[in-house]
Amino acid sequence: MKKYISILKWALILLYLNITVIIISFKNKTLICSEINVTVIDSISNRFVTSAEIRKAFLMAYPKLIGSSVREMNFDEMEVVVEKHPAIKSCQIYNNAKGIVNIEVQQYEPILRVFSGSASFYLDESGNKIPASNRFNVRTIVVNGAIPTNTDDLLKVAQFIKNNPFWDAQIEQIYIRRNNDYVLTPRVGEHLVLLGNPVDFETRMEKLLAFYKQLAPQAWNEYKVINLKYKNQIVCSRSGL
Repeated sequence: MKKYISILKWALILLYLNITVIIISFKNKTLICSEINVTVIDSISNRFVTSAEIRKAFLMAYPKLIGSSVREMNFDEMEVVVEKHPAIKSCQIYNNAKGIVNIEVQQYEPILRVFSGSASFYLDESGNKIPASNRFNVRTIVVNGAIPTNTDDLLKVAQFIKNNPFWDAQIEQIYIRRNNDYVLTPRVGEHLVLLGNPVDFETRMEKLLAFYKQLAPQAWNEYKVINLKYKNQIVCSRSGL
């Protein structure tokens, strides 16, 4: 008897699940888009775009979206459209049972700001270019001078500085000379750091850190230039570059 009751119970559960699937499938076929909700999930750290801007642009691309059948929407295609915005790294679009289409976007994370001629833009760790915003500035390293077409070395230097708490607090600017020498501007001290070519720069930065530790911060003001270009030595001068 218990065996038959158990079989009947599972049969009723399967029947319930099948009916639920049918009801959900029917609802999805008749579900109408009632609203669009946009969330910028990293809006606290970056504000290159706002929810209102993304919503407005999305409705311009899909003016008949509200009131349309959710079933007929191609969310994958819509995500590609949203990700064409230069500040947006990724996008996810989905709907809920009330017909609200949710759009979640994540922005690129800049690691440096480039000033090249009259142009100004940010770069993330992969070299993606992010337009500068008049309403929002990110605290990053500033780079100017002879900006190379291939920014791989520049990004390595910027990422190294960003990932090290001391250098992240100390270095505020990189100037690139025409011969590809890097000149660093510290926040503390009135000197410049002539890093030289960025090849094997990590070793030279370690030597500079050791040199800093030997001196009191007020002693850093005694020099105008700390030259790291020469192998196995640091040359300090009280004259300019």
